Amino acid sequence: VLTRYLPEWGFPITPAVANALLTGIVTDTIGFRTSNVSPESLRQTAALIEAGASLTDVYERALVYQSYAASLLWGLALSRLQKEGKLAWTSITMEDRKKAGYSGRDDADLTNQLSAIENLNIVILFNEQNDCKIKVSWRSQSGIDVSKIAQRFGGGGHPPAAGAEIKGNLNEVENMVLEVTKKYLKAQKSKGEN
Repeated sequence: VLTRYLPEWGFPITPAVANALLTGIVTDTIGFRTSNVSPESLRQTAALIEAGASLTDVYERALVYQSYAASLLWGLALSRLQKEGKLAWTSITMEDRKKAGYSGRDDADLTNQLSAIENLNIVILFNEQNDCKIKVSWRSQSGIDVSKIAQRFGGGGHPPAAGAEIKGNLNEVENMVLEVTKKYLKAQKSKGEN
């Protein structure tokens, strides 16, 4: 939206502005691999590159490079990765952050990495917060609307990517969310939707 309207509002798109806008497009589309990639978003990308943005630099900084602490955090969380049928899940704990030296409360982009696992319908990341809340992120690869699951927990999102913040301890929230998600998958299978 800003790429389209900034020039109309009299604001020039300098190379620095072009890089910032391109970062938004690249991250929102996870490197042009989501369903919101359109001919218009590709035209805007081309215009931003013409204005001085560096796609290579933006892509690497936004999607490829990560800190050593984030890499350690991934390792800890991935060591708990579980799979049942076409559902996989793992968690990031407060202790993981401490061990890894990761100061953020986000998931260090692990959710997007999990969504790249082949032959799954849904992946879930449970992200423990320090206020007795768990951030839950769902991703689907197969056209299953995970926003419907997130809505059951007061969250929301888009059909392939949704989330909710649920009060409780990690084990309780995991059990509750997995039960609802498995029932949802079973219902979808019985409808023949996946």
